[in-house]
Amino acid sequence: MNLSVLVAQFPVSLNIQKNVDEILKILRNAKRNDLVVFPEGSISGYDTDLSFLDKIDNSQVVNALDLLKDEAINRKIHIWVGTCLFEGGNWYNTAFGFSPLGNVYRYNKVNLATHERDVFTYGSELEPFALKFDNQVVNVGIQLCRDLKYPEQWKWLALRKTHIFLHLINARGESTEQPIWKSQLISRATENQRFIISVNTAAKLQKSPTLVINPKGKILHEVISEKTNFFHIDIDLDLISNWYIEQSRTDLIDINYKFIK
Repeated sequence: MNLSVLVAQFPVSLNIQKNVDEILKILRNAKRNDLVVFPEGSISGYDTDLSFLDKIDNSQVVNALDLLKDEAINRKIHIWVGTCLFEGGNWYNTAFGFSPLGNVYRYNKVNLATHERDVFTYGSELEPFALKFDNQVVNVGIQLCRDLKYPEQWKWLALRKTHIFLHLINARGESTEQPIWKSQLISRATENQRFIISVNTAAKLQKSPTLVINPKGKILHEVISEKTNFFHIDIDLDLISNWYIEQSRTDLIDINYKFIK
């Protein structure tokens, strides 16, 4: 099965309305049944200086999420966006998914960055989401930025029949780190033999490019840019395999993957 993906990076700002306007412009290019992926914090904005959270109008975030839910239904597409959200007295760094059928999916960042830990609440769920494309179900596993550093999370998701990893990031900073991020993403793709779609914010300095990587570790598309850049790419899900996973030497090293809340 081939799946059409619209990958979209843009300069994520701390202005919610500006971000939403950018997202809506890009969605005009979406085709029916597309899987559309935006960066971490693409609605609320994001900064390592978390004082920006004090200025967020949370009702704007909620309204934007409702708007994108309607966009997914009307355009008959799947949309994934990142946002910071205040709920139940807690801040969450989240990714939201919206389906053409009106389904809403949510992943709260499991492995928070060091500077986030006193402000955000950890996510406690790590399971793939089953998305329906006509008569085909595609399981997507969501990871946010720093989750990249923990390969056990990715293998956990792969063992639960994830087909595609969506990696939403907002990694601005020293561009010399790009080879490190790229090598880790390639490792996550090849060791699990899954597709990875990693989407960063557009910025002058990006720690990681926006990348699409196939299960063999081949980079299918790469963007390094401070400007809005979106592209369509068809991925062949028949390339997904459990070849390496099934050959794990559990007789030598018995690693029992058991999710403990």
